[in-house]
Parts: sequence; C-alpha cells; structure tokens
Amino acid sequence: MSRPAGDQTLGDLARSVRVVGPDTPVATVEALLLRRPAGTPWLVVQGTDGPVLLGRGWLEAMRAGTGSDGVPPAGSRPVAEVAPRGTLVVPAGSTVGEAAALLAERRRSGEDVPEAIVVVCAEDVGVVPVATLFEQLAHHYAYRAVHDPLTGLPNRLFLEDQVQPPGGFRPGALFFVDLDRFKDVNDHFGHAAGDEVLAQFARRLRSLARSGDLVARLSGDEFVLVTADRLGRDEADALAQRILLAADAPVVVRGANGSEELVAIGASVGIAQAPAGEGPAGPDALDRLVTEADTAMYRAKTLGRGRWAHFAPELLEDREHGDVVRARHLLERRLRAAVDRGGLSVQYQPVVALPSGRTTGVEALARWHDEELGWVAPDRFVPLAEDTGLIVDLGRWVLRTACREAAGWPVPPSGPAPTVAVNVSPVQLVQRGFVDEVVAALAESGLAPDRLCLEITETAAITDLAATAARLEELRGLGVRLALDDFGAGHSALSLLRHLPVDLVKIDRSFVERVTTDTADAVLVRLVVEAAHGLGRKVCAEGVETPEQARQLVALGCDSAQGWLFGRPADVPALAARPGTVGTDEVSGPAPLPLAGSDEVVVVSTPGRVITYASATAGPVLGWLPQELLGASVLTLLHPEDVDRVLTGQPVARDGGAEGTVHRALHRDGTVRWLRTSVQRLTDASGTLREVVTVSRDVTAAVAAQEALAESESMFRHAFDDAPIGMALTDLDGRFIRVNKAFAALVGRAPEELAPMTVADVTHPEDLAQDDANLTEVRTGAVDGHLVTKRYLRADGTAFLARVHAAVVVDRSQRPSHVFAHVVELGGDVPGVAPRG
Repeated sequence: MSRPAGDQTLGDLARSVRVVGPDTPVATVEALLLRRPAGTPWLVVQGTDGPVLLGRGWLEAMRAGTGSDGVPPAGSRPVAEVAPRGTLVVPAGSTVGEAAALLAERRRSGEDVPEAIVVVCAEDVGVVPVATLFEQLAHHYAYRAVHDPLTGLPNRLFLEDQVQPPGGFRPGALFFVDLDRFKDVNDHFGHAAGDEVLAQFARRLRSLARSGDLVARLSGDEFVLVTADRLGRDEADALAQRILLAADAPVVVRGANGSEELVAIGASVGIAQAPAGEGPAGPDALDRLVTEADTAMYRAKTLGRGRWAHFAPELLEDREHGDVVRARHLLERRLRAAVDRGGLSVQYQPVVALPSGRTTGVEALARWHDEELGWVAPDRFVPLAEDTGLIVDLGRWVLRTACREAAGWPVPPSGPAPTVAVNVSPVQLVQRGFVDEVVAALAESGLAPDRLCLEITETAAITDLAATAARLEELRGLGVRLALDDFGAGHSALSLLRHLPVDLVKIDRSFVERVTTDTADAVLVRLVVEAAHGLGRKVCAEGVETPEQARQLVALGCDSAQGWLFGRPADVPALAARPGTVGTDEVSGPAPLPLAGSDEVVVVSTPGRVITYASATAGPVLGWLPQELLGASVLTLLHPEDVDRVLTGQPVARDGGAEGTVHRALHRDGTVRWLRTSVQRLTDASGTLREVVTVSRDVTAAVAAQEALAESESMFRHAFDDAPIGMALTDLDGRFIRVNKAFAALVGRAPEELAPMTVADVTHPEDLAQDDANLTEVRTGAVDGHLVTKRYLRADGTAFLARVHAAVVVDRSQRPSHVFAHVVELGGDVPGVAPRG
C-alpha cells in the first residue's frame, strides 16, 4: 500500500539542488541561474548562518535595485554580500502539515512567502517548491476525508466514491464484521489497548483481501470487506471462516500499568451477495448490501456470536427488531463519542431534610444533548452505558466534575456545607482502580470526603456481595458517605442493608408515586423505613412531587427527600439562586393515609369486605397472623352479636369522638376486645370505591376502666339518693348541685324543684348571716368544713331545727370548689316565716 499523503515528510518531496559557498562570485551564480537551455531554478548558498535560497526572483530583484541600466553589481563580489536574509529552513523530517503551518505563520506576520523552502537533511540540502508543498497538503486532507486515521483503512465515503457510475467499482459480496468483546478490552485495559486491537485486526483483515477487493472501517469496531466478484456459497463460507480466525487470534496489548497483556476478542460476520448479472452500481446498491449484511451479522450474534450468517429475505421479517438494534448501536457510538469528547453536562437536584424542608445536599445527574438526536433522556443512555461498559468512563467524568464544582460552592452561614451525591454502578465498583479514582477526584477538587456521597445503583448486578462490601469499606475509610439507590426496584433485597456498609437508603420513586393512594406501597415504605432505622441507616425518598406525598413520608418516618416538589435538576447558577428551605406548609399537616403507629392494627379490604392486607400487629392485638387473615372477611373480626347489625345497616360502635369510633372485636381465643377505629375509603379517578383502610387501636383496658367508673358512679348515686340522712351538694354561692330524697323531704319539696334554688331559699332569715359567714370562711380557705345548728324553712312556711355537718370539696388545684352537707333534723317545730322563692 502506498504511503498516505498525511505521512509524507519534506525529505520525501525535496529536490536535489546545487550548493555554492558564500565566497562564490555573483557572476557565477548569475550564470548558473540563467544557463541555457535549462537554467537552474534555485541555488543554495551554504553560509555561516545556515543555508540561503537564491532563485530567479532574487536575481530580478537584485538587478532592479541597481539602476536603470540594469547592470548588476561587480561580478567579482562574493554572493554572501548580496544574498537575502530570512530564508525559511525546515528539517527534512518535518511533515507537510508542519511546513504549511510555518508558511501560514509567516504570511500572518506580514513577511513574503517564498516560492520554495530549503530542507536540511543530515548530509545534504534540498529544496521543496511551495506549490508542491500545498499540492501534497491538499492530497493529505483529501486522504484524511476518506480514510480512518487509526487503521489507515478507507471509510464509508471512500466506498461510496468507488462505486460511483459510470465505470465504478461493482461489489460482488460484502462481509460485515463486528468485533464481539471489544468493549471489554477498553474497560479492562484502556482505550490505548483498544486502539491497538483495532489496528491489528485491520491489518489482518486487509491481508485476507484479494487484489481488487476493498476493506474499510465503518465506525467503532465495525468493518467491511467487499469483494470484486460474486462468491459461491462455499467460497463465501471459507472467507468468513478466515475472518473469524483472524479475529480469534490473540492480540498483544499494553495494559494501563505498562505490562504486556494477551487478549482475545472474536467477531460476528454477516454476508450479503450482489444480485446476479449486471446490476446497477452506485451508493444505493452499496447501502442495500451494507444493510443486508448488517442484518445477517445481527442474526449471527443471536446464534451465539463467533459465527457467520448469510442474508436471506426471511430475515426481513425481523427488520423492525433489527432497526431497533441498529438504532441502539448508533446511540452507543454517539454516546461513546460524547464521553470521549466532552459532550455531556451535569445538573444537580436538591435533597431536603424532613420535616424541616432544609436543603442539605444535591444529587449530580448526567445530561446529554446530541447534535443530531437532541436531548437524550437519562433512562435511555444510562442503561446503555451500563450494558456497554461506557458507564466506567461516564461515571469517572461525572465524579470529577461534581467534586470540582461542589468544592466551589459557598458555605452557608449556619449549618453544614451541602453534600453532593454521585451515582456509582457495580461495573465501576469492580474496577481495580476505582478507589484511586475517588481519591484523585477529592484531591484534585479539594472537596472534603464527608461532603461526597456515592450512591450504589443497579444493586441487582452485584454478584459478589462480600467483595462489594469490602470495596465499600475502603471507601468509607476515606470518609466518604455511601447510599443504596433505588431501593425496592429490581431485585434489591433487605439483605443488602445488613451486609453492605451504607449510611443511607433511597426508596425508589415507583413506591413514592403511589404512597398516598396505594396502601400496599405505603406499607412497604414503612417497612423499609423501620428496617433501615433498625439497622442504623437513614432513609431518603426519591421522586416526591406533591405536598401530600411529602406529608405521608414524614408520617412514615423518612429522614429526607428529593423530587420536583423541592426542585428540578438545574445547573450550578440556577442551583445557587434557589432558596435553602422549602415552605413548611409543603410538609406539615396530617398524612393522607393513617398508617403510622407500631401499636395500631391496619387492615385493608375490598368494597366487598375481603381483607387484602393486615399489619403484623394483628397478631398481638387479635391473635391472628396477617397471612391467616388474607382473603377472609372483615366480619370475621367483629363480635358475633354485631355481625347481623352490620349486615342490616345498624350501628355497632360507640361514639369515640374525633379519634374514631369504639366497637367490639373478637379475639381468636374467644375473648372480647374493644377497638378505637378510624375508617378511610379510597376511590379511583371516577369516584368508585376501590378499597377501605381501617386503623384500629386496642382500648379494651380503657373501656373496662370506663365501665368500672360508670358502675362506681351508679353505686354512688344509689347510696346518695336513697340515704336516710339528708344530703346536699352546693357550689360556693350556695346553689344546689344535687340533693337526695331525704333532704328534699325535710324541706317539703321534690328534688327537681330544688335544682334552680339556693340554700338561702330554704334557710330561716335569722340564720342567713351565719350561713354567709360560714361560706366566706370556706371561700378563703380558712376552714375545711363546719358543724352548725340552723333553721330550715319548709315549702309551707314552717321551720325546723337541724344539725348540719358541711365539708369542703376541693378541685385539682386544691382550691375550694363545692360544699357537701349532711342534714339531720333535731325534732320539733320552731316558729316559721313565709317561704321565699
């Protein structure tokens, strides 16, 4: 193969010229330049300051400066006295591009561009015409436009140019080659090793081509070999077999630590044949062959890789799937280019503490805007990066960028500096140098380790739990915080909480989305929170979008949250302008679903009263395990005497006030339990009842105490009302609160008749002063009771003498509040007066 134009040096282009010494007479130089019939275009004077170029242009300029007669200076003068200065001298090993850059710089500085330049070799001197130089430069750029710079192979543009009619190259068969495990080389040994694999395979593939065949690199690890003739089936199979053997042969590469490594990759090959006969040539025919061979290659991959497959029309039935696969392949190539060339950016989403709403940190999120594809969603390119191994380079770039930018954020006047969380894939964790990358990112940025939180994603991909735990312990030793991301999604298990040394658990947004409308999700969130807290981990909820979700999460015990309610991802300037605390109204107030409380029994049932969920507290409260209640009717939990009342729509509960109603339940052992229950009915968007949530607390002891108190009060009333001695309870102003039948009989009135009256209304007028004095002593606390003899008036105006023993009743503050009097008639009537009232 001829040498690429881009590799030409000035030594390759230099013409041999005659060199004269500085003492050569001018006349001799003139004769050499004007010699007939073929004059010398240039001479080089080898002076003490280096070589100087003399050409016909110099001769004409010298003559023009001597006067109108055109007589040159004396021919005997040495040429060194009139030779020009500033000759462009370039080493022979310089490339065409380097020499062209020197000429361009000379032109920019205002100097004249020479017609040729002097090239210095080790033992010789040559001259390169400037016209030749730029001609070669044009060839260089033309070559680069149609060749791959890494392998030197033609690219697709070259192929399309070759098949242009009329008289263009007519493809016979096209072999589409895709390397199978190429990304593993990049991931484990670095891109330099990957480049060496591509270059070596390109040389091997070129060696398999016959005279007249074309070999090209389309992109990444995709190559094509196009034959000039159609091949028979056996012939094509034999060539495909040789291609696979070339790909399977080990390649020696240099690892990241400088040691030589032996790697093997393999390939999958798709074969497409041009139509028989003189089919049309041109780019369209080439595109068809490439598409067909590409389709066959993906068929080979589905068969197990390391195989070849021929294109057949029936493969077009899978065309839609093939288009999807090719689109994914295109996305992979563009993502790889974006990672390599810095085509990504980082935005940050706030994380707030609950229930305060104070911003405590941010999560760094990669964003990708492609020139052709526009904004590519993270849920498209992040899984692709995971699958292809690009996540290693992508994650490294995000880590360094986030640490650098976070280190420059201002520290708030009060409270700790905000933390920055960065996602880390298990693929990154298994890399031998990952801990060193974290150390380097912290050292380069100056970020304190405790301000960095690494969030472990895709926990389902963790295959070696012990090795992962050891790696995380190394990171914790640096002072870095660790979190389990998207907990609850995929195949994450509670065992990860126990085995992995993390500080934080992040509940997946799929649970948060329905935490206020789906009791199962709300219960699961509570279980995760309780399990995490029990193991000393804190909990953060992702994807919080509404105040109702925030209030529910507060009630369930979440420590922090992030989501659109608190702020969308933004770049650094927008993040700095955001206030540090969310309004307390966003997170305050009652939770939509009352599921909090470890002493409460939560039961969820269908509109048909079938139990779909029961909390673990059903065991200690009602004697039933949760799994035993699933599928049963809620009527199972009611007292048998209340079941018929429920079915007929009659009330079965006592008034429990704002905290719910109080009703009887039947324990599994047959005993009665009293529950205070609140009921919430959940409906769908159309208003149709979807499920019923009941939250109950055992109040059996409280009900028993109330019943005992009621019984005691009943006994007291009976003893009071039926006592043979007159009794009266009054306030400190003498107004009757309660009197028994014996007292009412003494004064000749019914008990209800005395209710609006006072003691003064039934007291002899001459004894009122004594009563007032006694009550004054009681009000001031001077006495705690008194024993007096006084006269009472009957309803008919007669009077009787009685002995009164009055005791003071105090309130909770130990202040006098009532007077309780025992009244005993002494016998005999005394002069009375007209009754009052």
